[in-house]
Amino acid sequence: MTSDDLQDQDLNLPVEPLFKGILSIAIINIINRKPMHGGEISQVLREKFQIDTPRAIIYVVLRKMEADGLLVSNWHIPESGPARRMYQISEEGLQYLKYARDRLKRSNEIIKILLDEKF
Repeated sequence: MTSDDLQDQDLNLPVEPLFKGILSIAIINIINRKPMHGGEISQVLREKFQIDTPRAIIYVVLRKMEADGLLVSNWHIPESGPARRMYQISEEGLQYLKYARDRLKRSNEIIKILLDEKF
C-alpha cells in the first residue's frame, strides 16, 4: 500500500493543526485582495485552493480572526437580496499576513526536505 492509497477519511484522522493554520492564512490572504462575505470566501477557497470546507467552519474562523483584531466587518445591505457581513483586513491583519507568509516559506523548506526521497 502506498501513501496515495491512504485517505484521511479512510483512516478517520482528525483535521491536522497545520491545515487549520493554512485555512486561516488562505482566508486572510483572500480578504487582503478585497473585502468579501463568507460565501465568496468559500467559493474562492474551493476554486483557487481546492479547499472544500463547510461554511460553518469558515464563519468560525472569520469570527475568531475578527475577535483577534485581524479582520473588521460591517453589514452590507443591498436594495435587493440578503444582508451580508463583509470582512476586510485590518492593519494588524496585514502584519499577521506578512508574518504568516514568512513562516510558510520556512515551512515549505522543511516540507521539501521531508518529502525528499533521499531523506
